[in-house]
Amino acid sequence: MVLRVMVESMGDVEAEALKSAAEYLIDSLQDPAAIVLGSSPGEGKVSLVATFSPGVINMGLQAGKFIGKIAKICGGGGGGRPNFALAGGKKPENLPEALEKARAELITIFSDTK
Repeated sequence: MVLRVMVESMGDVEAEALKSAAEYLIDSLQDPAAIVLGSSPGEGKVSLVATFSPGVINMGLQAGKFIGKIAKICGGGGGGRPNFALAGGKKPENLPEALEKARAELITIFSDTK
């Protein structure tokens, strides 16, 4: 089974565009797939989105719980459904660290399920 993980910074994209990009990507990738996107749409603002395919959810991962932990790194929080979640924060300088943590956690979780 090939697990697809995409974790990217999208520059200064607004939250709505981030959401649209994540929805497009998860629909484009074969299941199982996990997408985490982040951006800094303004000074002191961070937007994060996570979307997980059904195969990832069946592994016990929920987007809402996952992105909430990642958002704390950026001084924020968030949540949502098992398949889709939004989060925000106030520390854009921490966005690279937050995205790296998301990538590392997803790779670790997926590596443990093989």
